[in-house]
Amino acid sequence: MKRVLGILAVLTVFAILMTPAGAFSLGGNSYSHPYPTGIQPGDIVVGHNPISDLFIPGYWTHTGMIVYYDSNAKDWVVVEAWDNPSEVRLVYLSDFLKRYDAVAVLRVKTTDAVRERAISFALQQLGKPYDWEWWTKHVYGDKYYCSELVWASYMAAGGPDIDAHPGFSWKYLWGVAPQEIYDDDDTYVIYYDST
Repeated sequence: MKRVLGILAVLTVFAILMTPAGAFSLGGNSYSHPYPTGIQPGDIVVGHNPISDLFIPGYWTHTGMIVYYDSNAKDWVVVEAWDNPSEVRLVYLSDFLKRYDAVAVLRVKTTDAVRERAISFALQQLGKPYDWEWWTKHVYGDKYYCSELVWASYMAAGGPDIDAHPGFSWKYLWGVAPQEIYDDDDTYVIYYDST
């Protein structure tokens, strides 16, 4: 019995260390990037945090979805699942950009109607807690991690499936990482900047 518990403990630690999608808010760096142009609601923004490289497979470590333009603030609004505070929330794109040394904006190869449904689904998740179970994913649930929220929003909208490895992989387990969304054939880069 002790041997089984020991093996389970090792597997649990391994799963936590190989988690694909948390956006750890350690650090305090503020980066500067040119503000992206040509953005559309439903576009996906990804960021790279050097500290998160220690925990998250792939280059990209966080993602969110651009949902609308706030004309009063003159800034795009991003919905994201964030770990501190632990919730699905809205942030300005300018604030998102400051947190990462590299950022990219992706466009999903789909219709405007699917993008609108994906945005609607994502906004309905506001206030839900952060999902610390990064090794798995679900479309409908009571909590989300960052890339799970973006992926689930497009799945709930009728697709496409923007997970480059939709089944099990040793690198990403059963989850969906920001890197997988970046690598998927149904997304393409419309903006990239690295400091």
